[in-house]
Amino acid sequence: MKVNKIIKGLTFLLTGIILLANTLEILDWSVWSNLLKLWPLLVISLGLSLIFRGKSLSFIGPLIVFLGIIAGVGASYVGISFEGEMAREVKTLSREIVIEVEKVPETETALETEITPESETAPDTEMILETKVPLETKEYPEIEKVSIGLNLDVGQLTLGESTPLLYECISKYRYKEFEPFEEYSTTEKEANVLIYHSSVKGNFRNPENKWVLKLNSQIIYNLSIKTGAFDTDCNLSAFKVEKLYIKSGASNINLVVPKYNSKIIIDSGVSNIDIAIPLNVGTTVNIDSGIAIKDLDDFIKRDSMYTSNNYDSSEFKVDIEIDCGISNINIYYKDIP
Repeated sequence: MKVNKIIKGLTFLLTGIILLANTLEILDWSVWSNLLKLWPLLVISLGLSLIFRGKSLSFIGPLIVFLGIIAGVGASYVGISFEGEMAREVKTLSREIVIEVEKVPETETALETEITPESETAPDTEMILETKVPLETKEYPEIEKVSIGLNLDVGQLTLGESTPLLYECISKYRYKEFEPFEEYSTTEKEANVLIYHSSVKGNFRNPENKWVLKLNSQIIYNLSIKTGAFDTDCNLSAFKVEKLYIKSGASNINLVVPKYNSKIIIDSGVSNIDIAIPLNVGTTVNIDSGIAIKDLDDFIKRDSMYTSNNYDSSEFKVDIEIDCGISNINIYYKDIP
């Protein structure tokens, strides 16, 4: 059997597999947009077939078409369009900070005294003194603590930028099903924020979800992140994060803990966990894991608890609990500005 016939047969077979993958929602239909962009390969293939007709190199034309189909499918699978990056929707959720203004008397301020005109014309009468007390304006945020929950399926999360707002979440997504929504409520000085998308049905290959969560350095936060599989880069060193809870199936977690008294809980399946700790933060670590590689050189192990050498003398204290399956865990100290 000639090589060019084998390649032509494989090309038809591959086309059928692509269509089957489309109908089973294993591969997105947008793959055909990439393949149509490669139509000049058919002309090239025809030209090569005419040049090498009847010769040993006649298989080159069909081979180019076959390799082009593989390239188009592969690019679509990883989320690349030959027209550039696949179009994404962008949506920003945020809340303004409401400021309460209060005027109070200034302390340690000289009192201004006025003598009434009557005292100048009638020296024998009692002087009437009028005292002015200056007022100082003080501003307070209406909300002092915020609990933010992120219930998202799969994607990348970046946290580390600051905002003058109460919070700001920028979402980028390819599929409408991943459009985020917000539920917001307040009680006295506290606010509760839930960011989520609708229940996702079907198989979305490489949805390319990306979220950027910005916090205010003056507000106290409790953060809860629940996902299926995600990649996160969270630098909390500049924020007042009282509690961080992460629950995921498979995850890659890069975390810098806050310079604040905090509790961190990580519950994940297969994961790579890299945690950097500022020098002025004392830390305890409790790990319950299946198969795990652990690197905690800056800690003393006592029973199942790891305690940092500087725990008693540190300005801030952070307690970390990790419950994971197959994982690589690296926790270390770093000089963080």
